Amino acid sequence: MKYLPLAVSFGLVMAVWGACSLAFGTTLMPSPPQVGRELMTLMGDPACWTTVSITIFRGLVGLAASLVCALVLGVAAGSSPLTMRLLAPLVAALQSCPPVLWISLLMVWAGTGTIVPVAVVFATVFPPLFANIAQGRMTLDKRLFDMARLYRVPRPRILARIVLPGLVPYVLAGLSYGAAASWKVTAVAEFLGSGSGVGARIFWAYRMLEIPRLFAWASIVVLFGVFLELAVIAPLREAAKTYTNRIREGA
Repeated sequence: MKYLPLAVSFGLVMAVWGACSLAFGTTLMPSPPQVGRELMTLMGDPACWTTVSITIFRGLVGLAASLVCALVLGVAAGSSPLTMRLLAPLVAALQSCPPVLWISLLMVWAGTGTIVPVAVVFATVFPPLFANIAQGRMTLDKRLFDMARLYRVPRPRILARIVLPGLVPYVLAGLSYGAAASWKVTAVAEFLGSGSGVGARIFWAYRMLEIPRLFAWASIVVLFGVFLELAVIAPLREAAKTYTNRIREGA
């Protein structure tokens, strides 16, 4: 029963896909067996795994950089309600910027290559992570900080014992979004602004009208996204929920 939703979803996708292939022809819509054979060919090629690893590396670097910056700046900004009020319009503006805007600007400034996908992931993931962490810092109990000042607790210990543990559910919630967004944004940035990676392979399959290969690379993007959801994002959400409930029970 655990995998029933996944099996039902997969069955529905295959049924609709097969019906569309019959309706529009395999030239425009390759059948699932065709794409499956192309996918197996790709996976048997070491270059495919190199390409996937490049995309994963870029997404992880962008996500890690955004998390570190969001922690440092979010904790600092969340310590001052006035700072948060002043920064709120800027954060809202950054969150509303679509990835294609950053891609266009970075292609002008930095050309094509690894910088564009990494920077676009950072620009997309950082604002919500920052907002999450800053909001989490603002919700921490002020009485704990008053007591720490009263007993002259060193700042590093306050950070390690009060601030960081209190931010855990907010960081986990932000990471659940960031992990999902970083993979998709990296692929889009590679499609438009890089000569390597999964997104670039999708672009060249489209340019050469290699439709089965296009669908095969697209399947890799979707399958890895599903893997991220089941193996990373869902556990992060559960961990955030569990941690929050434990804090409430302790209170």
